[in-house]
Amino acid sequence: MQKISLMACVALSACGGANGGNEAVAASPTAMTTTAAPSNIINTKAGRYRVGRNPKINPADLPKNSDLKMLDGDAAQYAAKLCGLDFANKTPPVKCELFVQPDKSGLLTGYVALMQGRSDGVRIDTALETDRQKSGTGCFISGKIDNSDFDHPEAPINVSRDFQGRVPFAAWEKSPGDWMVSFNDDEGSENAANGMWYIKRLNSKLRIEQERWNYCYSDKNVHLDEVFTQVISLERIAD
Repeated sequence: MQKISLMACVALSACGGANGGNEAVAASPTAMTTTAAPSNIINTKAGRYRVGRNPKINPADLPKNSDLKMLDGDAAQYAAKLCGLDFANKTPPVKCELFVQPDKSGLLTGYVALMQGRSDGVRIDTALETDRQKSGTGCFISGKIDNSDFDHPEAPINVSRDFQGRVPFAAWEKSPGDWMVSFNDDEGSENAANGMWYIKRLNSKLRIEQERWNYCYSDKNVHLDEVFTQVISLERIAD
């Protein structure tokens, strides 16, 4: 399992890009506009993808990080990068959805990518910033989302439909503000403390909330509970 240093992650501006996404086939329940027009198809190293854009999102309002600037502000190409489509993956995601939280007054701003494959569920990757004036040290979430719907505990999560999920983590502080974090089944260091992120999708919204604590703020009184909005949908076109 992957272990990532939070300080190293922040130094790179974002910890994004999926390592082995998967495939999803269901249609999105949101008001995303999709078309087969050439301008709405992108070619990536992982294949060709049809682009859906949320018409309610103004591209000028999107947070500008270094990766997005390198792509001239193209949100679809940025979604492809965060979803790991910029390399020839043997099992690329067939569905990738990008969510954004642009409000700088929030405790987490930036992007969340959800990716799904045929057999191994939904993964999450992020490119997030914290509020340094409120003791933010940086933040990232990366791993498989487990189903937390107690009414349907065996149902697989579908990235395009409403769901309730969770991402367990283990984290330990190497030095002040520098956390090592591992996700899902990896318990990490014997000094690690366990925690949980709760992920809930409802229509075009994605809510991310901590359980008891988080490694993104040094102030333990900070409780993270942010809502992101879907901005881009990528659906793989069969070869």
